[in-house]
Amino acid sequence: MLKYKLYQDTREGSKTEGKWFARVAVSETVDLDGLARHMADHHSPYSVGLITGILKDMVSCIRELALDGKAVKIPDLAIFSLGLQTTAADTAKEFTAAKNVVSVKMRSRATGVFTRQQLNLVAHVREQDDYTSPDTDDDDDEGGEGGGD
Repeated sequence: MLKYKLYQDTREGSKTEGKWFARVAVSETVDLDGLARHMADHHSPYSVGLITGILKDMVSCIRELALDGKAVKIPDLAIFSLGLQTTAADTAKEFTAAKNVVSVKMRSRATGVFTRQQLNLVAHVREQDDYTSPDTDDDDDEGGEGGGD
């Protein structure tokens, strides 16, 4: 179950200033060791230590391959590659990495069961109930649970 919290766009001059949107409320961040424990708990014949080692090697190799200009596809998850944030140059001759490349960033594009179309078919979404929803009054006896089911 995905839970969301509402937030208001307060950016002055924004086209959506004052409008309300939702963001997924992340309940926990699972690190690599936690992922390995989770995987081992799925009746895996492999130990947490072995899984952790393989995952760490995978991360290292994805980084190495991406820095070599390759995209790495993990089916049913994502294609990982690097992208550039750049500033414009008036001509191709005037463009230099030192002057126009602002940063290098990791990109990921969903594949397979993680594509937007597939996630829309299986995800269940409702409002987070442990915060004060913007549509509730302080006098409300419901405790700010909000709707959205």
